[in-house]
Amino acid sequence: MIGHILPIARNSFIESLRQPILVIMMLIAAFLQIMNTWIIGFTMGRSAVPGEVTGDNKLLYDVSMSTVFVLGIVLASFIATSAISREIENKTILTVVSKPISRPSVILGKYIGIAGAMILAIGIMVAMLMLAIRHGVQTTAADRPDFPVIIFGLTAIGGSIFIAGLGNFIYGWSFGQTAVILMLPLIWLAYFGVLLLTDEWELQPLVTDFTPQIFLSCLTLGMALLVIAALATAVSTRAGQVLTIMTCAIVFVMGLMSNHFIGRHVYSNTRVAEIAGTRSPTNLDAYDFKRDEVWELAAARNGMELEEFAQLGYDPRNFVSIREVLAMGEVEDPQWQEIMLRSPGSLLIVDLLGPPIVQLKAGDSFYYGSSPNGVGLVTPAFEPFDESEELVENSREAPGLMIVQIDPNSLGQSMLVMQIGHTSVPLSRPPLPKDSVFLKPTKTNIAPLMAWSVIPNMQSFWLIDAINKNIPVPMSHILLVTLYSGCQIVVFLGLAVVLFQGRDVG
Repeated sequence: MIGHILPIARNSFIESLRQPILVIMMLIAAFLQIMNTWIIGFTMGRSAVPGEVTGDNKLLYDVSMSTVFVLGIVLASFIATSAISREIENKTILTVVSKPISRPSVILGKYIGIAGAMILAIGIMVAMLMLAIRHGVQTTAADRPDFPVIIFGLTAIGGSIFIAGLGNFIYGWSFGQTAVILMLPLIWLAYFGVLLLTDEWELQPLVTDFTPQIFLSCLTLGMALLVIAALATAVSTRAGQVLTIMTCAIVFVMGLMSNHFIGRHVYSNTRVAEIAGTRSPTNLDAYDFKRDEVWELAAARNGMELEEFAQLGYDPRNFVSIREVLAMGEVEDPQWQEIMLRSPGSLLIVDLLGPPIVQLKAGDSFYYGSSPNGVGLVTPAFEPFDESEELVENSREAPGLMIVQIDPNSLGQSMLVMQIGHTSVPLSRPPLPKDSVFLKPTKTNIAPLMAWSVIPNMQSFWLIDAINKNIPVPMSHILLVTLYSGCQIVVFLGLAVVLFQGRDVG
């Protein structure tokens, strides 16, 4: 079977690269990324905040990612249609299916070739996006352009076009195929060259301007486009180019909106409040245990030496978020476990962002998580408080995270939370600002969950909100997204096999 699939994949890959639409889309992507840095300067965002993108660059990042997404969907539809639907219409597919080759092998080979061309195109567009992010927004006409980005980027694109044109004229090479193949390594060489230089043409460490979180978000975006390519492969076995594009666009929009229309009914819970901040009764916090790393990171983000940063009296908490501090690793210290709210008897003062929607009282269970609908709560389920028990340390065998005291002068907006059991409720992290508070564990509804699972959830691949809010994306999420995209691809390819199996190609 592999001997049949590989030649089909190779032929499909080469034919996809020779499609004029591919090189046209790459040039459109380059033009739009250049325009994005010029026209997105009206958000009036703050720049003195932590994160890989700040101020106007947040909107630049958002629009640039959307540009890659939309162009990728159109490109996947065109390539899949050319590889399958057009061959069926032109009867050239008969050359393959008339041989002792199974139709599933044809579909799988075609998709591998399409996916290979898509990966090459995504790689080029991502490099263009990374160059745009490095350049940043031209907020005013007086802003100095990042000339290394402009010169290196245009040289890579122009050089690949020039060499492809010359090769086509002299040797008869396929212009589109040659241009795209050359553009991938040249544009990435341009990006790495830019990372080595400041906008003043001074040498700098390679990692200074590298944005790993944005790169991870581009990686998940690429997975989403491979899912769309699998969908386009399935649709193109029965439909033409226009209908394939329309179907992919509809599924894409449904995938973006499925959380609102279906996903919100999957999990049942009621958020009672949002956390404004937390304090330890011992006046310790996570910053105290990571002082050296925090100060060094804060100084680096301001382009200063550590001594200069300290002399100017800056507070590193304004430049390094608590989530970044927690991502720096664990500390072998009993006090660390207490401020992480992990030890039996651990206490934490929680301040809410406004009054809760219900009156909280001592003895209420305390659940929290980053999602406002209760998805992925940090607090696992535990037995609720019994009035026969005391709200003190080690008051019962079973673990429990309870509200033990409400500040009477805070209108219910400040409370004391305690681990009251002999053992503690296992927590991956303490409550953080902007977390949602709940009084019970989240219930999962099976029927909406099944409906929700059918449509590819594009929000799973969309990490823009996390990057803009400076929330580190864990590798566990990347692995889950990879698994999810793999399952979606298998489902759509299975659908493609079913649709193509009964298709009359004679």
